[in-house]
Amino acid sequence: MSMSNDPLTRPDSSANPGMGKPITVLALVFILGLVTIGFIYLAGKPVSSDDDAKDLAALTPAIQPEAGKPTQAEHGKPYLATNGLSPLPKHGEGITAPIAPTKLITDEAYNAKPPEDSTLPTPDGPIAWTEAHKHVGQTITVKGTIVVTGKNGQLRFLNYDPDWQDKFYIVMFPEAYKLLPDPPEEHYLNKTLLVTGKVTLHRDRPQIQVRDVSQIEVVE
Repeated sequence: MSMSNDPLTRPDSSANPGMGKPITVLALVFILGLVTIGFIYLAGKPVSSDDDAKDLAALTPAIQPEAGKPTQAEHGKPYLATNGLSPLPKHGEGITAPIAPTKLITDEAYNAKPPEDSTLPTPDGPIAWTEAHKHVGQTITVKGTIVVTGKNGQLRFLNYDPDWQDKFYIVMFPEAYKLLPDPPEEHYLNKTLLVTGKVTLHRDRPQIQVRDVSQIEVVE
């Protein structure tokens, strides 16, 4: 029997691996895929019996309607409200009366006439701050010593009396005090001033608004 010396020729005695093993693996993968598809189908299958429906309700109590509350089918559309209350009446409810409006001011205050300007002669020179309330609507010069100061936001207040409620005062705006070397509530405290401006009423309290620092003259 002759033997071939060609190195590329497989010997007759070499083992033939065949195709059996790959086919077996493919078959197992196919069967596993069928089983997986079956589980997916069963999990998404709709409930078809009363027993299955009871089991599903036991597993998902959160989606069941509350007692006495109409279901979506009864109501048509679900209520959408963050606090659980709908602005619309529920099924079977009537429309309640609207909340009555609340008045912010009294009828007397609402119907009150605006303050009238003073009929007194305009003073020729400075007057005491205690007389300023008699000259509403007039531009005058007021003399007095600042004993209490305060601020609210960007406004600054100069008062002539420790018990300053309902008494005449000076209110300064930012454009008036922005060039001062220190805050106006410190700059004018315990100093006697001549303040020139129009006397107006704010919440029935007399005042002079200072929007230009030249309206104020320090005399002491």
